[in-house]
Amino acid sequence: MRRLIALLPLVVSNVAWSQESSDFLAPSPCVTGTQLAAHTLPDKYQQGIFTLYYTTVGDDALSDPSRRSSHAPPLRILDIARQLQAAQQFYVKDLQLRTPLSQPIFQRAQQISVFILNLKGNGRAFDKVAHETFANGEQTPCGLKIMLSNRLDPKNNPTPAHELFHLYQYGYALFKQRWYLEGMAKWMETVFKPDEPVSMAMTAPVNCSAWYSQSYNAAILWQGLAQHYPNIPVTTGKITYSNRQPVFKKTLFSGGAMANSLLTALSQQSLRLTQHYHRPMRNWSEKQQHQSQDNDTICRVLNQLLVKR
Repeated sequence: MRRLIALLPLVVSNVAWSQESSDFLAPSPCVTGTQLAAHTLPDKYQQGIFTLYYTTVGDDALSDPSRRSSHAPPLRILDIARQLQAAQQFYVKDLQLRTPLSQPIFQRAQQISVFILNLKGNGRAFDKVAHETFANGEQTPCGLKIMLSNRLDPKNNPTPAHELFHLYQYGYALFKQRWYLEGMAKWMETVFKPDEPVSMAMTAPVNCSAWYSQSYNAAILWQGLAQHYPNIPVTTGKITYSNRQPVFKKTLFSGGAMANSLLTALSQQSLRLTQHYHRPMRNWSEKQQHQSQDNDTICRVLNQLLVKR
């Protein structure tokens, strides 16, 4: 059934957190994951809400296992944890976002599990609460899942922060369109990198349709739209990697106030859709979350915000 988007208010100022709303935001169950069944990651390092699983032997071995002492975790693991912790503090403290573990749908997640593996790409993030069982039978607690490449060096690669932001997006809204997911997460990377994507001036209302087929390149769109919003100072402090290089490459996130406004509005729209279709967020399939008409939904929400600026 095609969604009757025109019948639904796209942005609401207040959401009534009734019993019905609570039902539609009921937490996802902790499912049994199968993606780690062929891997054994015997070592782990916990930092705050993050638990990093890794190994120094076999196909999944860290490409650089060097450490300062035999009793300390590898420097590569410490650096990944530093970037994740810094990003978490920045998203929550500076951007005023709600951490994934505090979102109703992720209520059963006890941690964010970060698996360092031999991946083809740099990283992936998943929106299911799951416990994983390794090849040796060891099991992880229920958690949200990020996978990172065992070749990734976070000192010059912001993939950990990028994948963490996807968990924020998943916690706020149903939508899984790549121009929104990857483009916005790529825009988030700008505070962790000395360079930035080319910015284009965007006037409201914006025609988003040309970006629907884009992915990471849509960061140009989000950076341009952010010009309509206030800048956000990076107040987390001077966090450095093992080589004393700063995690944050900028002290100001240009137009960063857009993140909270947009994610909040998309969250409200997601709730309206779940109520309209009597389908709790936990029950939306991947196919339903990828429906093409939701590109227009995201764009209309975005434009309603922009015309109010």
